[in-house]
Amino acid sequence: MSRWWKEFKEFFFSKGNALSLAIALVVGQQFTKIVDSLSRDLLLPLLNPFIPHGSYKDLAIPYFGGAIEVGKLLDTLVEGMLVAWALFVILQAVKRVERIANNQNPGSPET
Repeated sequence: MSRWWKEFKEFFFSKGNALSLAIALVVGQQFTKIVDSLSRDLLLPLLNPFIPHGSYKDLAIPYFGGAIEVGKLLDTLVEGMLVAWALFVILQAVKRVERIANNQNPGSPET
């Protein structure tokens, strides 16, 4: 157990991983807020003129005394697609930078 604890402390504190993790967490939280706002405040309200009697938030299908809340589902789907698209763009940029770096260093092995 002490070896595991020592390795954990070394990983978490000695190599700067704690700081990197904290920064990633803050950036991730802000990114979530941006995607939420983009979805709820900009994209989905564009559907409102096409929805009778309200907004996309109120869009629901009655079902045995309850409702299937299609508006909330749309909101979640759009947010998920925005996150997936943003991650795709980031990964493409990283791949491009790696490719450029490999072309500048022809002796380096391909990854």
